[in-house]
This record gives sequence, C-alpha cells and structure tokens, in this order.
Amino acid sequence: MICTNEDTKLINEIMRDFTNITKIAAIFVNNRGKVLSQEYNFSPFCKVVRRNPSYAKRCNQCDLYGGLDATKELSSCPYRCHMGLIDFSVPIMKDGAILGFIMAGQTKTEDTTIKPILPTQTDWHDDTKLRALYRTLPVLTAEQIYSATKVLRILVEHYFPFNDAIAEEMPYEQLPDFVESERPINRPEIRKAMLYIEKNLSKRVSLRRISEHIHLSESYFSKIFKDDTGLSVVQYITLLRIQEAKKLLVYSQLTVNQISKTLGYNRTSYFCKIFKMATTETPHSYRKKYAKPIDA
Repeated sequence: MICTNEDTKLINEIMRDFTNITKIAAIFVNNRGKVLSQEYNFSPFCKVVRRNPSYAKRCNQCDLYGGLDATKELSSCPYRCHMGLIDFSVPIMKDGAILGFIMAGQTKTEDTTIKPILPTQTDWHDDTKLRALYRTLPVLTAEQIYSATKVLRILVEHYFPFNDAIAEEMPYEQLPDFVESERPINRPEIRKAMLYIEKNLSKRVSLRRISEHIHLSESYFSKIFKDDTGLSVVQYITLLRIQEAKKLLVYSQLTVNQISKTLGYNRTSYFCKIFKMATTETPHSYRKKYAKPIDA
C-alpha cells in the first residue's frame, strides 16, 4: 500500500510531536528500508554516518530488519544498530497493510541487555571525527528507552489505530523444531502472562491486552518473554493453539470450522493454513490419521 498525502502528513506530525517531547531522533522508512521523510532531530554523528555510502547501506539494513522485527513481534523492542547506538521501530499499519516504519533512537546506553540487530558491527572507531561526535550523543537508561518506545507507540496508534483483527493476518512465524517445554519460568509476570494466554485462546489475544494485564510495556514484556521462554509471544500463542487444535481434532466431534472459532481464528481458511504450516498436514488429514473412536 502507498502512503497518501494525508498519511504522510499524519506520519510527519507524529514524528514532530515525538521528537519535540523526547528530543530523540526519528525518520520514516518504507518496508524496504528506504527513507521517505526528512531527518527529525538527527544527531551530527548519524548525519555524518549516513553520508558515507557503505555506512548508509548498513543503516538501511538496520532500519529494515528493525522494522520487520517490530512487525513480526507486534511490539517495538529496542536494538543496537551496526554503529552501536540504540534504535527502535514502530510499524505504521493501515487497513491491514504496512505503510512503513518510524525509526527512532540514536542514543547510547550502558545497558548491555539490548542486543545488535545485525550479526556484525561496523568498525568505525579509528575515525577521529566520528569518535568526537559519538561523545556528544545522549545517554539514556533502559527505562528511559522503553518509555520512549511506549510514547511513540501511543502516538502512532492515535492516528493509525491497531486493529486486533490484523494480528490474525500477520505472516506466520515459524515455530522452532524443538520446544523446551520444561524450561523453568522464574518471573511471576511471565507465569501470569502465560496463564492469561491459556485462558483466553478463544479470544483475540493481542500483545497490548497481555501487557496491560501484567502491567508492563509491550516492548519490555516482549523482550523478557522471549528471554524466559525462548519463544516470541506470537510463537507461544500459535504453539498453544496448534496443541489445542490437535486435541480437539483427535478427541472431539467439533467441525474444523468450530475448532477454528474456538481457538480465536476469524477465518477457517487462515486456521487451516497455519495448522498445515505448523504440522505439514491439513486439519482434515490430521483428524483422519489420528482420530480416536468416540464411545456411544
């Protein structure tokens, strides 16, 4: 989907408000990482970096991967760019399509838990000019960074409301071949979130609702959930739904359509697609192969 003039106006308004409030840099890119807006509050360090063709290419890669990760996770987790700075992304969605991503950040932090988005970092530390400019960058705590992601998310959703139904249409996120089911969960917030998901599989279980239930920001919750479980929130919800679908196909007489609705899928065709991607079999073939006789 292409941004209309009205969309572009709103996106620029969001970035102006965000940078005025937080003093953090922001830019809008499309779903290929191409810059589509002016640079809001860009640091002198990043202006110099983006004028270097080889550095700029890696900046575009960071923007693209950061945006895709935020879309896949339905959250806005901070990450380290190739230059070592902290960035985060919020997707702009309209009518179920991605218009692009607002990329924000260009800060430093002493928090070592925020990981790089690319497998290798750029070696720039021999550049005297960049070293001097790097020292002028703002330093934020992890709490300040996560608060900034929340502010940007709120601004985006004011103009481009996130529809929970969109979550069903998001690209399927492959489940790992092996899930460590007995992995110990130590954080009470994660145990509470898992219980909430289990009790609400038949509803639209969105990241926002789970985060609100346990009183954590979406970005921070996504991070600690994956740290503790080894799965993203999307993967975990899909895993539980597929496990429950298998039980219902084997032991119940519910139709595939009824099972789909029971597990919170609005469209049976989408449920069948997800089930086959996860199991390599259609719900009908799975039932035919494993169904147990029902006692009269």
